[in-house]
Amino acid sequence: MHVALWPPSAAERDPRDGRRALRDVQPAPPRTWAKRLFGRVVDAYFTADLRSLAAGRIVLALVLLLDLGKRWVDLGAWYTNEGLVPNHTLLWRPSYPHEVSLFYLASSPYEAVIGFVLCGLAYSALLLGVRTRLAHVASLVAVLSLHGRLLLFDNGGDVVLGLLCWWTVFLPTGRRWSVDALLRDRAEAPPPRAWVSAAVAAVFFQLALIYFFNAVHKGGSTWRDGTAVHYVLQLDRLVTPFGVWLRDRLTPAGSRVLTWSALATEWSLPWLLLSPIATRQCRRLAVGLVVMLHSGFGLCMNLGVFVPAMIAFAPNFIHGDDWDALARWWRRKPDRARATAGFAARGSALVIRISGWLSPGRWRPVTKPGPVVAWLARGSSVAREATVGALLFVAGSQLLDENPAAHRVIDHHNGAAVSAAVIYLNLFQGWSMFAPEAFTGDLNVAVDAITRDGRHVDPFNEAANPKYPAPGATIPPAMGCNWLFYQYAGRIVNWPVYNQAFQEWILRYPERTGRPEDHLVSFKVFKVEDDSPPPGEHAPRNARATLMFDYAGS
Repeated sequence: MHVALWPPSAAERDPRDGRRALRDVQPAPPRTWAKRLFGRVVDAYFTADLRSLAAGRIVLALVLLLDLGKRWVDLGAWYTNEGLVPNHTLLWRPSYPHEVSLFYLASSPYEAVIGFVLCGLAYSALLLGVRTRLAHVASLVAVLSLHGRLLLFDNGGDVVLGLLCWWTVFLPTGRRWSVDALLRDRAEAPPPRAWVSAAVAAVFFQLALIYFFNAVHKGGSTWRDGTAVHYVLQLDRLVTPFGVWLRDRLTPAGSRVLTWSALATEWSLPWLLLSPIATRQCRRLAVGLVVMLHSGFGLCMNLGVFVPAMIAFAPNFIHGDDWDALARWWRRKPDRARATAGFAARGSALVIRISGWLSPGRWRPVTKPGPVVAWLARGSSVAREATVGALLFVAGSQLLDENPAAHRVIDHHNGAAVSAAVIYLNLFQGWSMFAPEAFTGDLNVAVDAITRDGRHVDPFNEAANPKYPAPGATIPPAMGCNWLFYQYAGRIVNWPVYNQAFQEWILRYPERTGRPEDHLVSFKVFKVEDDSPPPGEHAPRNARATLMFDYAGS
């Protein structure tokens, strides 16, 4: 369809009579309702602002670095053969039938340190946006390897972090606010404002489905009667010092308010995140609720990286108009704008100088790509979207398989190939945090070990928290251990096949302390449980200890 411009060009003049005549132009037909609906769906669910993707990349990289730092603190306990789960134990008796991790190549502490340093380099490159696509792929491999090495002890935060890394690896997160963007802008035209991809929809629907199934599954009595928050705050293996302070002052009425508020927030978030009406306003409210909800969780419970990983989804939902509004607000004060521009100019000059030293001549103006390059670019786009589609199929199948609420609609079970892909790629989709009931009992693993000089020590809880009180078959308030230790304690009681590795780790206690007098002559390992106090009370009930195994020396 040709649209005439005014004045008409020479080609539009009638050559027969010399008169200036416009070609017959028919107005473009109005868009049908189907096209309008399709455009609305694409805009609402498949399109993201490049600044939002860049902000999401930065927050994701920060959470990955946080996760790495938390694991680094107890590297010896979890990623070496001197730890609680040596390579040979997991390879001999894997917790899942299909596990893969590059950290199976690391057996000694220095080998694990090298692996952690490489992970840190990948995460740092992602944060700064240096070779962003390569850094994102390397970060995905790193997080899958870190989590895959301890798959049995992963919690929801580890799963969420891996999924966010998966879906965003297909997005151009380095087009803005990155070293790559700074150098590319010298050679190419500025990138478009928005990006359309099935991976955008994957990010949007993933977060919405997490909240939807968590809300649907919370149908137990503790959620209906409003006591769930009370009982969650009684879990000493999870509760923070602030949570202890709060539970001592929380009334039954306060528990009901907090419980039903949290449940109402989880119910509202899927609809706000995916609303096709007033999309900008709904998502703005949803982002605020996500940050508020999980900040509250983080204040009261030690959930590993679950809180920051969930918040890391939020920047991807920010509407482009909000970024524009923020920029206008920032420019209202000239001094602030000049200071920001000066800082950006100095940073840009430094980055350009360093890039010139490292790769002289790399950033040259690009010419229009030839037909072969253009064809390859189109082919890579198709392959990218097809890969996203395949991963969505696997994740969707797992969603139907792993969530009890989905089985009420369709009784679906994965085939062997899909199940293997889910485990290899860590595409787990079971969402039932504190559901259907909040836990009404607490659990710990305690070791009563006797040293050569007659002292009683607890090697496990000392490693989990150096400030752990005197040893004994107890559950002290706010244990304060790394989440991997309480995940281990919760799982090891049902996996006696790992008791041998646990016993060998306990016996290496003097090697870790460096004191020969800490040699252990005997020990007993207990599963310690108690019943949480009902609302209005503060002391646990029915404390009990069950012997898991013992060692009498030789």
